[in-house]
Amino acid sequence: MLLRMDEESLSFLQQVKDAMVAYFGQDSRRIDHALQVTEYSRELLQYIDADPLSTLSAAYLHDIGIPEAERKYGHAAGKLQEQEGPPVARELLQALGGGSRLIEEVCELIAHHHTPAGIDSPEFRILWDADALVNLEEVTAGQSREQIERLLDRWMVTEAGYRRACKIYL
Repeated sequence: MLLRMDEESLSFLQQVKDAMVAYFGQDSRRIDHALQVTEYSRELLQYIDADPLSTLSAAYLHDIGIPEAERKYGHAAGKLQEQEGPPVARELLQALGGGSRLIEEVCELIAHHHTPAGIDSPEFRILWDADALVNLEEVTAGQSREQIERLLDRWMVTEAGYRRACKIYL
């Protein structure tokens, strides 16, 4: 299935991407991570019925709280990302003219993106699996096939994400 979005949505997503890149500045590691998570989200949207605009906006912005958490607390643990990310995302999305429903959905996704039982929506499941697909690269290094299989069984929450993880890591 081909992901279809109107020109207005595509233009808005480009603005979200540009805002994320500008916000992270020279932090190419964070930018690259967000871009990878967004690409996996786009791929999973081919198989899972979810709102593409909120899913992809959240994918671009899911780690946007890291700089603020590091500034305030000296580290960016997952809970701090969930705490500090929504206000930053809200400000960015409002500046871009995002609608209130979209802003609330994206902020809710960001506020729970490290909490597996946080919310249950197709958009959340896509974001969770897309982030896991990127993060598993570090976690699986040096692991046996059996260890990786156990990780995938625990981490992945969608069938499409699980199948993609198997192709990448097994």
